[in-house]
Amino acid sequence: MEIIGKWNIAETQVFNSKTLKLDWRSAADILADENAEDYVKESLAYSYIFTEDGKVLVVMPIPADVPKEEIEAEAASGELTLYDGSTMILEEKAWKEEDGKFFFDSEAKGEVLGEEVSSWVEITETADGIELMTYRLTKEQ
Repeated sequence: MEIIGKWNIAETQVFNSKTLKLDWRSAADILADENAEDYVKESLAYSYIFTEDGKVLVVMPIPADVPKEEIEAEAASGELTLYDGSTMILEEKAWKEEDGKFFFDSEAKGEVLGEEVSSWVEITETADGIELMTYRLTKEQ
């Protein structure tokens, strides 16, 4: 599998109040759902860009109604980091490959039964992409 490139959210896990479990739901279904929260719909526009130097850039489109001058001012002040003219970087994380497997640094900290837990989460391959924590991603062509 070639991990380098841009990956888009195809599915996400959502809580099912009837079964009290997490179910996979397609981004298209959530976007069409009038009852879905706006912040959930907005997060489905995020993309994950895996770079050759071990970075994962979490990016999102800049809303079309934001004036260009405001974008430039925010970028100049350091409040906003642009990826390109229409996309901003929300987060920068890390990825690595070990023994033929890919891992994502969630940066989560904690312990289980007094033992420190690794922040590195395995990225698993799916039939049409990858699974990263609560998302199933497909590679942009």
